[in-house]
Amino acid sequence: MKEQATARWQQLPDSLGPDGLLLVERLRDLKQQTGLSLAALATRTAHSKSSWHRYLNGVKLPPRTAVEALGRLGGTEMAPLITLWENACRAETRPLSAPQPPAPRLPLASAARARRLRTAVVLAVSATLGAVACAVGAPALSGGSPERQAASCRKESCRGQYPGSSRCNRDARTESTVTEDAYAVRLRFSPSCATVWSEVETDARDGALEVSIRSGADELLASHRDRVTHGKSSPMLPATSPKGAEACVEMADRLACTGAVHLSADLQEGR
Repeated sequence: MKEQATARWQQLPDSLGPDGLLLVERLRDLKQQTGLSLAALATRTAHSKSSWHRYLNGVKLPPRTAVEALGRLGGTEMAPLITLWENACRAETRPLSAPQPPAPRLPLASAARARRLRTAVVLAVSATLGAVACAVGAPALSGGSPERQAASCRKESCRGQYPGSSRCNRDARTESTVTEDAYAVRLRFSPSCATVWSEVETDARDGALEVSIRSGADELLASHRDRVTHGKSSPMLPATSPKGAEACVEMADRLACTGAVHLSADLQEGR
């Protein structure tokens, strides 16, 4: 049963721009369709209540993972939703150009035709483009191996993304490790992306595995049910330094953490 929540939305900032406005309005519609409160969204996704508040009020551009998560909860067709997100990403990362002189005023009929033409062009271009990285300095879609391409995000734009798909793992280093009989937990840090995340390597293949990363008041987690020996990762959190970050894994009623607080204990003992 869904939690019914009627939102009283804040007025969106004027700096949001038309593409960002379309995205946020669509996300607000989806949130209303789910009937979930912000707190309930936080429990069902990898993004906190405060993050959803920022995303749905146009304060921060949401990462793709947040858009996809809300799209799944709202039961919407994903492709048009991701197109809205890609358009908003391109608008946000577009370099600022020099001020242009005002365009000559058109008669009303001509202005309407121009708006329709611009809309048609935008839709046509959006339909032909694939996934677009949402970050300044993102690599071109042409040649070059993934190893040579730049990371697709940095700092806040990496929030909720995974280190492999964003290529933040290229320069990652292990800051802290805790090892148990069945697994090893590592706190990982990428200087180029300014992010931290948890990584676990295990030979166990049965049961759920929950990997989480905490930095200050922020925390993200991921649940992996199909384990493989090459390891699993949490989503990333922005962090200019790994100090104060903590990586944890929970499996088979056992919790192990490394980083800010080194901890390995049976969960049952704390109950």
